[in-house]
Order: sequence, then C-alpha cells, then structure tokens
Amino acid sequence: MSSAYKSSKTPLLLASLLSVATLLTACQTSREPVPEPRYVPSIVLGDAQTLTIMPNRVACASALPMQCLLAKSKDGSVFQIPYDWIEDFQPTLGTEYVISARPQIDEGKQSLTGYWTLQNIVSQRMVSNPQ
Repeated sequence: MSSAYKSSKTPLLLASLLSVATLLTACQTSREPVPEPRYVPSIVLGDAQTLTIMPNRVACASALPMQCLLAKSKDGSVFQIPYDWIEDFQPTLGTEYVISARPQIDEGKQSLTGYWTLQNIVSQRMVSNPQ
C-alpha cells in the first residue's frame, strides 16, 4: 500500500510543480526595461532687468562651497547669483556694476533656472573699500 500511495503521489506532485512553474513564467516578460526619457530643457530668455552687482563676493547659501555675487534689483531686493551664472559677464572684485540682464527660463517647467544672460553693462565704478 505504501508503494502504491507513493506512485500515485509522484505524478500529482510533478503536475503541480509544472503548473506552478508555467504560471510563474507566464507572468514574466522577456522585454528589456525601458528607461524614462531624459528631460532636455527648452531655455528661453525672460524680460531684461536692470541689476546692480555689488563690488564684493560672498559665500553662497548652498550645499556646495562657491562664491556668489550680490545683486540688487530695481525694487531694492538683494539676492545671490553664483559667480559664473551670468553668461558673458566677468566682474572684477572691487567694481560695482549696473547691468541689464535677462533671466533664463525653462519653458517646459515654466520656472527660472537661476542663470542669466548679460545684455549690456550700463555703468561701472570702482569702489575704494569693498565690504
């Protein structure tokens, strides 16, 4: 009775294992995963703004150690611009500039990138003791 029980149990066990394996492989796909498409920003220039660039540099308020320029807008608000984030502008330490610059805007996200493009230098003056 024992051998008859074993012989009837073996085909049933094999059939169960085969059906489980078939179900598991049916759920899997043979396609390679497709990565998300890379986002490529579309940069446009905003309206020109007049900025006063202070004669001194300060440490940026960021995670990376870098130098920032202090910029003052026409409304009197002061903000930081990383030192090399105004394209075509190479400021000299100790010189105050009034410039016309256009902010760069990511058209797809409708947000400022933080970069600027210089339009022209309106004026510049040497400051004897930059702070």
